Amino acid sequence: MKFNYLFLCFVLFPMFLMAKIHDTKIPASVESYFQMNRTGPQLISTEVLNHRQSGRTIKIKIIATRNKSAKDLAFAFAASAAVANMAERPFDLLWVEMDINFKGSETTVALAPANCTIDALIFGNVETEKWWSNCLQFP
Repeated sequence: MKFNYLFLCFVLFPMFLMAKIHDTKIPASVESYFQMNRTGPQLISTEVLNHRQSGRTIKIKIIATRNKSAKDLAFAFAASAAVANMAERPFDLLWVEMDINFKGSETTVALAPANCTIDALIFGNVETEKWWSNCLQFP
């Protein structure tokens, strides 16, 4: 009986914690991150792309508010990085397209390598300001 308890505690429970997200469930997982934060931006769509040049990519489209667009952009990257960190197969790039709910504003496209973003926003190994200047790109 003691062996079964130890098996459950030390073998099966960590396996549940390390569960990986399949590609078909990634959009729903990103959506659940956005639903948990009611003050975050509005999520329009999420898709997984196998881009020829960039590799495996999570692409998110959001609508941000004008006065906190930088926070909304960072939130979108944090949500995609959290899901990318738990994915079955690693991602190469995180892509966010942001529209601002203000007349006359254009769509902002931001790209960041997945490893750099996960390291900064999930694990906290890199300061956010350093991530913003070194990893984030606005093509």
